[in-house]
Amino acid sequence: MDLQLKGRRTLVTGSSSGIGEGIARILAQEGCKVIVHGRNRERAEQVAADINAAGVALGDLSTDDGAASVYQSATAALGGNIEILINNAGGSSTGNTTKGPADISVDDYLSNFHANALSSVRLCRFAVPDMVAAKFGRIINVSSAVAVQPNNLGADYSGAKAALNNFTVSLAGSLKGVGITVNTVSPGIIMVDGLLRFGRIKYGDDSLTIEEVTQRLAADKVFDLPPAGRLGTPQDLAMVISMLASPLSGFVTGANYRVDGGQVRSLN
Repeated sequence: MDLQLKGRRTLVTGSSSGIGEGIARILAQEGCKVIVHGRNRERAEQVAADINAAGVALGDLSTDDGAASVYQSATAALGGNIEILINNAGGSSTGNTTKGPADISVDDYLSNFHANALSSVRLCRFAVPDMVAAKFGRIINVSSAVAVQPNNLGADYSGAKAALNNFTVSLAGSLKGVGITVNTVSPGIIMVDGLLRFGRIKYGDDSLTIEEVTQRLAADKVFDLPPAGRLGTPQDLAMVISMLASPLSGFVTGANYRVDGGQVRSLN
């Protein structure tokens, strides 16, 4: 099926590794003109070269100036306004995986809110007027399963992602009849480098593969495998995002697509 993505000008934030890299790779294969974003030039340029991207934009999206620089760099490299914005950059900025909600500092809550909610808000403030003028746009915010099913730890991160979900619905509702859709994709546990590093540290073995780490963590009940019987991959998310990015998906907006193998056991 032709998703009609060829030549679409696309920015994928946080795409120099992990989930974002997987998203950028699939969209490039579908013919999008992709800008790879990150904070490490070497990694970003390596991914861009590997997927034949249209360019690289570097900057910290947790600040107003950083977001402005990224947007300007992306549009300059694309030779036009962004048509598809994938807000993927984020991740826990504090690593509070052992602290309860009342033990986390206000500064840590603010740090995660900037990294995981306001980073998307900043770019949307730039992109939306351009999309309205063009009468077309696709905005996809990458959230998390913990936004709707939080655990007892890491409330600074899960709270920020919940705010992102809320923002998505509000933004979608405000853009009535202008050709722009706004949706959320919520991954569960994904096999990426961060999970690999965690497992190698936990078991004191730098030779472990991601598959071996996953098997050990599941066997030790660090997490339960979801009903799908495996953990997710960046490609699992990229396939759903490609569909939402397509001009053919114009009747889907304000939705939260859970790509978690059934991890979240509740209604949307």
